[in-house]
Amino acid sequence: MIPAEKKMRVKETAMMKYMQAKWSVLLLAACLLLLLSGCVPSKADESSLSQGETALKQVMDGQDREEEKRMYTIKVTVRGQSLYGTLENNAATKALLKQFPLHLHMVNLYGREMTYRYGQGALPTEHLRADRYDVGDIVYWAPRGSFVILYQQNGEEFERQQLGHLNGDLSIFADGSDADVTIERVE
Repeated sequence: MIPAEKKMRVKETAMMKYMQAKWSVLLLAACLLLLLSGCVPSKADESSLSQGETALKQVMDGQDREEEKRMYTIKVTVRGQSLYGTLENNAATKALLKQFPLHLHMVNLYGREMTYRYGQGALPTEHLRADRYDVGDIVYWAPRGSFVILYQQNGEEFERQQLGHLNGDLSIFADGSDADVTIERVE
C-alpha cells in the first residue's frame, strides 16, 4: 500500500470512529431525554393525580363524617325498668364512656330532671347549646358539672353540652323521688 493511501485509510477510520462516537452520544442523549420526560407528569397526569388525591380526601372526609355521626346505644336501668337511648359522638360522651358502666344516685330536681353532680369541669365541653331542650335529652350542665336526664319540659332554655337522648316512657322519673340509676353501653 502506498503511504498516501495508508494515511487516507487512517483518516477514514478515525472519521468513522468519530462519527460513531458522535452518533452514540446523540443516541444516548435522546434516550436520556425520553427517559426523563417520562418522569415529569404531563398536564393529564397532574389532573389525574389531583383527582386521585381529591377522591382520597373525599373518602377520608366521609369517614370523618361517619365517625362524627356515630352514636352509642345505651341502656338505662332505674327501679327495675330499662330504657334505651343513644349518646352522641363528642368529647364529653367519650370521656363519659370511659367510666361505663355507671351506677349513680340521681337527685330529682325541679320536677323536670334527674341529676348527678360530678363537679365543675368533670367533662369537656365543645359545642354548648342554649335552646329549648327535648324530653329525654341527656345533657351535661357545665357550671355545676351535672349529668342530667331531662324527663319533663317546662319551657326553660339553658346552656348545656348535649350528650344524647333517652327514648321511651320517662314517667318513671315523674314521681319526684331520687333514684339509683345504672347506665351501660349496649354493643
